[in-house]
Amino acid sequence: MQFKFLDARSFWIATIISAILLSVATTYAQVDDVTLRFINNQQDKVHQQMLEGVAGNPWQYRILADWLVERLIQCMRALHAPAPKVNAYILFRFLQCVLIFLAAGLYYKKLGLSLFANVVGLSILAWSMSHSLYNSDLSLNVFFDIAFYLLAGYLILAEKFVWIPFLMIPAALNRETSALIPLLLIAFAYFDADRAKKLKPALFHALIGSVIFIAIFLGLRLQYGEQTFLTADGYSPGVGLLVLNLTRWVTWEQLLVTLGLIPFLAVFVYPSWTQPLKIFFWAVVPVWFGVHFFAALVAESRLFLVPQALVFIPGMLFGFGGKRNG
Repeated sequence: MQFKFLDARSFWIATIISAILLSVATTYAQVDDVTLRFINNQQDKVHQQMLEGVAGNPWQYRILADWLVERLIQCMRALHAPAPKVNAYILFRFLQCVLIFLAAGLYYKKLGLSLFANVVGLSILAWSMSHSLYNSDLSLNVFFDIAFYLLAGYLILAEKFVWIPFLMIPAALNRETSALIPLLLIAFAYFDADRAKKLKPALFHALIGSVIFIAIFLGLRLQYGEQTFLTADGYSPGVGLLVLNLTRWVTWEQLLVTLGLIPFLAVFVYPSWTQPLKIFFWAVVPVWFGVHFFAALVAESRLFLVPQALVFIPGMLFGFGGKRNG
């Protein structure tokens, strides 16, 4: 009992310290890249457009971060903080990073990674986040997406299925890519060794989560109405954008800078992965890469931080002996 207590205490101490230090580093890297002037002008301009309901499709329907940032700006003003808007954006970004690293720590621990491998994983994730800044603003909804998927992974592994529908409320308000979270739950239960026990409650809660997602997805579009569709550098989703992504050097440069060789190393040691991680890979990665290559600028490599954090980083660590003993 004493050993377990010390092990748990060591995990929380190491994870919290790592989360704070790495959050400072990643926040500084992004703020330094986009500049304070950009945050005060362009970032805030888009924020105001979001609040006015005219930010365009699909941005206007990703409202969660701007709702929360506005509350934080109001708190800063009430406290008479200097430069309340800029400082609110920076503080919000820092708190997002803390949430991401804490969620990642819990998820990696639940997957079975050792404490040492866990901290290494957080460090790799911080590197990826800090080098995903091509053509970027603060990308608040993208970074929330990472946190929500990591939290979903943890809740599923912990078999706390009842919390998935609750998680879908902020996740769906944040970004439409959260649609895959209920699929993660279904896939986990269906392919798990204890399928008979888990499948029925998993299907039930995944169904509720999906209904919540659809309701919010449609509700946001009814609330804000039809928006001007904003293309990716003039390219609409489809084959043309796929060809652009495949043929531009910057696509592969930015993917390599952000993801490194982690995905290749992870896939190379695929047999050493735990069964849940293999399930998460097939439930998320093929769809994620396929959709984004057809519908987004892949050079904006931060869009691939979800599969990096959820699958590739822990997968690579399993291949290097990162599994916890016992």
